[in-house]
Amino acid sequence: MLSISLAGNSWAHRLRVGPKMAVLAVVSVALFWVDAWVVLALALLGVVALYASVDGALRKGAWLMKPILWIVGIIWIFHAFRGEYVAGSVVCLRLLVLVGLANFVTLTSRLSDMIDLFLWLLSPLALLGVRTGAIGLAFGMVMRFTPVLIERAGQLTQSWRARGGKRASWRIILPLFITVVDDADRVAEALRARGGIQ
Repeated sequence: MLSISLAGNSWAHRLRVGPKMAVLAVVSVALFWVDAWVVLALALLGVVALYASVDGALRKGAWLMKPILWIVGIIWIFHAFRGEYVAGSVVCLRLLVLVGLANFVTLTSRLSDMIDLFLWLLSPLALLGVRTGAIGLAFGMVMRFTPVLIERAGQLTQSWRARGGKRASWRIILPLFITVVDDADRVAEALRARGGIQ
């Protein structure tokens, strides 16, 4: 199964997940106070430099950013039609920096460590009787399956083009949905075989 994390022993991998998530939260809030596109452009270059400092992160990070580029393009075109070129650039640059930083944290963190942090944050709910283990499992599965679905959608699109030479557009939704249901059924069987969710 494809993972959103990147194996390695770089400086970013050696940092604990908690501090990385804390810095991500602080930077994310601070970026919403920045309205200068030049500052945001420099921040984006800094994010690219972070990826470049870790072997293999730049290529995988670019692959993870592909889906967001469509959204960024649509947002900028919308602002351009309204004549708000600077405002559109600010919004798009801010979005790219935020998503890029979030992807960098997940790429350089083990999924098990992120789930442990998530469960620690949910620990007060456990005192109220909430089954935090099930929530943690759901969080881990979303993190694990998201890149899988992106990759599978790309494969279905390429298969469609190979057979018809046209863009697949919405026509791949049904086969993608079928594969998702099939994967969910297999995961459910595996969980049952291991005793279910504790």
